[in-house]
Amino acid sequence: MAQKEYISPIFLLYFGLVTGLAAIVICAALGSLFGIFIVMAMPAMLYYLLQTIRMPIIAFYGLFILNYFIIAIMRYTHTSGLSAIMDIGLLYICFATVTHSILTQKLPWKNAFNFLTMGALVWALFCFFQLLNPTAISEAWMSSRNIIYSGLVVSFIASVLVTQYKHVKQLLFLLSILVLLACIKAFMQKYIGFDGSEKQWLAEGGARTHIIATGTRYFSFFTDAGNFGSNMGFASVVFGISAIYTSNKNMRIYYIIIALLALCGLFMSGTRGAIAVPLGGLLLFCLISKKFSLMAITAIIGICIYTFFAFTYIGQGNAMIRRMRTTFRPTEDASFNVRLDNQKKLAEYLRERPFGEGLGLGGVEAKRFAERATTLIPHDSTYVKIWMETGIVGLTLYLGLLITALLWACFIIMFKVKHKKLRGILTAMLCGIFGLMISAYGNAFFNQFPTQIIVFTCLTIAINGHRIEKYTIDNQTNK
Repeated sequence: MAQKEYISPIFLLYFGLVTGLAAIVICAALGSLFGIFIVMAMPAMLYYLLQTIRMPIIAFYGLFILNYFIIAIMRYTHTSGLSAIMDIGLLYICFATVTHSILTQKLPWKNAFNFLTMGALVWALFCFFQLLNPTAISEAWMSSRNIIYSGLVVSFIASVLVTQYKHVKQLLFLLSILVLLACIKAFMQKYIGFDGSEKQWLAEGGARTHIIATGTRYFSFFTDAGNFGSNMGFASVVFGISAIYTSNKNMRIYYIIIALLALCGLFMSGTRGAIAVPLGGLLLFCLISKKFSLMAITAIIGICIYTFFAFTYIGQGNAMIRRMRTTFRPTEDASFNVRLDNQKKLAEYLRERPFGEGLGLGGVEAKRFAERATTLIPHDSTYVKIWMETGIVGLTLYLGLLITALLWACFIIMFKVKHKKLRGILTAMLCGIFGLMISAYGNAFFNQFPTQIIVFTCLTIAINGHRIEKYTIDNQTNK
């Protein structure tokens, strides 16, 4: 029998090397440095493509990391519009997930049919029909594309890919590293100083809200101090609670350190509304922990924190504590009273606009599109911004989606998840999300990078907690 002919892998390797070198020579002759870079990067890109199709969860982790640094990339490259990279990343993960399911292993697509994904689909359709709003502007609508579909896509792919307890632990550990890096950057800003790109950002308008009379507000590599402070509040809750349920002593110590560093970052941000994140997280934890001892300890800690800020003047000499204390005495804060006056004006203006002014037309930053009543008044709140742009109908739909998803996730964790460690992590995530939802009333960060993707990822995991537990048990049984 004649020997079967085949193409040797060595031949393919040599062919690839020769072809690549030839392409580099051609690009060099044409003076295209970018072309040379693309050719040199192609092997790594091809390897990433193959690996992510084989294990699409890797692509999801990659997007999770990119989501945390995308603002820093834009700040240091002095390039706007790079958020399109996130759009491409979301589309690619969908491609890798579908391809993996067809070629390698069938994925649990039924997981994607949950309340959050379906609710996010309804929200996306509502936002799409906002184009029919007579006061809408298509250019402004396009600038708000992130709020339209990011939550839907993230919820969909997280439902399908994050299916085991080990995936949840990996995401938690990955988040801890990202939080650690964010805290290190904030400490560098405080004790070393701002770098050139950060000084430029401050000079272009950031200093107005970050270099103030009560002190400097540090923002790490986030969009602003409000976003940074709220995310650090979220991290302090997530890792503080996770430490309680972690059996590994070293990991427990590590998570406690991350929680404390994040709490320091919260205060360094000078974001008064961010203090609501740990307080809100403690409140929810007290309600859903199901253990009297934890409920009692949590309640005592929450009461002590509230009493410290609301009824004492301890630490008043510290600028960060003094600024945070005004959160608990809002009527004494001039900016809070201005916000209330602005909301009264908006209520009058939006009374005859139940669908709002149009996506992208909320807040003074939207003046580049048009001068409207909604673009002349600062929103200072995620919910006020959504109210401006989508009216009372949109705000009701959006809050209904988040609150119902949160309550359903609480039910899942309390009554359907029996795996103690998994339930602990899911509880931590849910408590952090609840804190962010409260803080979003005082800060317009909820739909920015990296908050939105983190929230929808964690909320999706919590809602699918019982399914994750089942797949974990089944996987262990089959081994």
